[in-house]
Amino acid sequence: MEKRCGYWLFCISSSLGVYFGITIFFLFTFFYHNNHAGTWGLLSAMFAGICLHLKLLSSNHRLSVWYSIGQLHALAAFGFICFCLSLGFTAWYIIYAAYHHIPMLPVGGSYYLAAVWSVMTAKWTLCTFFMSYRYARIIRYNTPFLIIQEDA
Repeated sequence: MEKRCGYWLFCISSSLGVYFGITIFFLFTFFYHNNHAGTWGLLSAMFAGICLHLKLLSSNHRLSVWYSIGQLHALAAFGFICFCLSLGFTAWYIIYAAYHHIPMLPVGGSYYLAAVWSVMTAKWTLCTFFMSYRYARIIRYNTPFLIIQEDA
């Protein structure tokens, strides 16, 4: 069965999200000593990997083998909480840097770069929320009634 163009675009973008997040983690943490931006890069890579994992499982019709409906709802709730936290940290980084007149360069002390990567984390956490919720609904409504196993 052929995959649509949107499928390939999403897989490529989430793969690039994983790659760049891990690269940013090592580059900013160990070379530039900007631990804030490096940590957000690693978190962004983790959530991009979760999105890629969910998309690949869904396209291969293996999602219900790996996850139950309750686990997908828990993952959606976790994604939404992390989305709210990353948006809050984005606002805090921008306000803190503007209030204390912290410049963008040098990279090692830049809070603006940490804000950029917390926005990237917010993007992937929101994607995790929507995908998990959507796939939980797909499993619920496409599974025969007697086969559904609800986790409390």
